[in-house]
Amino acid sequence: MPGPDGGQAHWAMTSDGKRIRVGSWPLDHARGTVLLFPGRTEYIEKYGVTAREFAARGLATMSVDWRGQGLADRLIDDPLVGHVEVFSDYQKDVAAMMRAARELGLPRPYFLLAHSMGGCIGLRAVMEGLGVQAAAFTGPMWGIYIKPQLRFLAGILARNMPRFGLGHGLPPARSRSPMC
Repeated sequence: MPGPDGGQAHWAMTSDGKRIRVGSWPLDHARGTVLLFPGRTEYIEKYGVTAREFAARGLATMSVDWRGQGLADRLIDDPLVGHVEVFSDYQKDVAAMMRAARELGLPRPYFLLAHSMGGCIGLRAVMEGLGVQAAAFTGPMWGIYIKPQLRFLAGILARNMPRFGLGHGLPPARSRSPMC
C-alpha cells in the first residue's frame, strides 16, 4: 500500500561507511515527526500505510532500512542473512537516520515507534539519549527466549561457530526467510 503523497527515499552513510536507506514522508505544517524503527526483515515501504495514518494526524514520518535489511548494504554475500558484526552497530544507523532527519528538515518534536528488532535498537538509542518526546514499542525484541535446557548449548555454539567459519550460518533447526 502506498504512503502519503511526497514520500522520498534517500541514501545515508553511517560512520563506519555502510550505506543505508531512509524513507521520509514529509508533511506541510506537521506538528512533529514519527521515527519508525522497523523489525528484522522489514523495509521502508511496508510502513507506507502507517505513514499515511500519521499524516492524517498531522505528523511526518521517517523510516529506515537497517544495514543488512531492505535495500541497505549487506555485510556478507548471502542476501537472505541480515548479518551484523555487533548488534550495537545499529546505533550507527540510528545516528545516520537522525542526521538525515535534520538535513531534510523534518520537524520536531520527534516521536519513536519501534517494532520487534527495531524495539531493541530503539530502547538502546533512547537509553543513550535519542532526542524523542515519547516512545512506543510494539512486539519489542528485548530478549530471545531459549529453553533453559538449551541455553548452555546455545552459548557454546554462539562462541565457537565463528571459529569454524560458521559464524554467518543459521542456528540449528532454523530456515532462511526472504528479506525483501
